[in-house]
Amino acid sequence: MGRQTMMWMDDEDQRNRMMKLNQAFPMTHMWHVHVKGCHHNIKRAAAPGEPPFEDRIHAEFMAELRDIYNDGTFEADFERISKVKYAGGNTPLEVLTMMGETVAGCKGTVDPIYAREIDEQMQRLCAAYGASERVLRTPLPTGYSRHSSRLLFLWSHCLPFALYPVCGPFGTLPASLLTSWAVLGVEDLGVQLEEPFDILPMRQYADGMYDAMNQIKNGYQVYDIGKDPRVKS
Repeated sequence: MGRQTMMWMDDEDQRNRMMKLNQAFPMTHMWHVHVKGCHHNIKRAAAPGEPPFEDRIHAEFMAELRDIYNDGTFEADFERISKVKYAGGNTPLEVLTMMGETVAGCKGTVDPIYAREIDEQMQRLCAAYGASERVLRTPLPTGYSRHSSRLLFLWSHCLPFALYPVCGPFGTLPASLLTSWAVLGVEDLGVQLEEPFDILPMRQYADGMYDAMNQIKNGYQVYDIGKDPRVKS
């Protein structure tokens, strides 16, 4: 999407706005699926003299958003995203809306075919966002995980009685521990897969996309084939 933006958007303001939104989307998405924005050292209980948890979260979000809007341009976008976050709204969806506004606003400056290509990439981005939203909003019912953990707990305690006739007094203990560790580990993996955004390196993903957009923006050049010294006549 960033590559297509640099290729086909001739208006500099529209191009710069879209590139900033491309950087803002993974950052806002990270904060949307992880309440602490992957800042695991932020504690909910405020220390004496510290502001409330929500204010500290909003301050961290604003600081990261300011890293994107650090050149004084598109302050209206910065304020708009910040207000949605402060109101408890859906910031990734707001960024997608702003992307759509930018694509719609390029009518007359971008060929409709190219605008459609950018829109298709935006639809894919929206579909990926929707998939993560379904994972986030449809957790496994609590009764399922509680029942499975209790059942495995009882099974592990009864396992030595079944292993004793086979393993004897010396082999029962290590065999029971190893088998219980393996089975309970599978159950723990299931809980982690249920809430993957607490495990996945979301910050590394967002930082990688941020750097990639900067590389595309700073490295992209339009070459005239007739004047390019690398092309031999």
